[in-house]
Amino acid sequence: MNDPRFIGEEVIGQPGQNLTPDELALLVWQADGRTPSEIEQGLGFDRFTVRQLEASARAKLGGKTKAHTLSRAFIFEVLAPRALCLLLCIFSINAYHADGAQRAPKRSRAPITAMSGGRVAKSKRSDGPLPDVAAILAIQAA
Repeated sequence: MNDPRFIGEEVIGQPGQNLTPDELALLVWQADGRTPSEIEQGLGFDRFTVRQLEASARAKLGGKTKAHTLSRAFIFEVLAPRALCLLLCIFSINAYHADGAQRAPKRSRAPITAMSGGRVAKSKRSDGPLPDVAAILAIQAA
């Protein structure tokens, strides 16, 4: 997973579905919208080898076309949008408090009746400040 070819501008590749590292890198680069010549130069393969990698990845993912193969890679979680990864990172940071213990919000046990209407309970929990998104992006880019 330390291979820099697995981290694209818009997607991140994760090993799975028995894909080789070259096939996964090819899918990441295709999902980033790179041209076939850019992929050939970036991976260091000739056109025939890239086509073989495409065919092999298509067979392993059960895709019928290039677009269908990429959509199945997202479905099988081999590819993940980079924005989604960043959001999940931020949410996981906010899920933990300063003491490191994860706490679930308390639910009221009082029944809500039609006569009384709905009750709104204020949360006494403070998650603290949000993390610095620019710092997270700088770390991720490094």
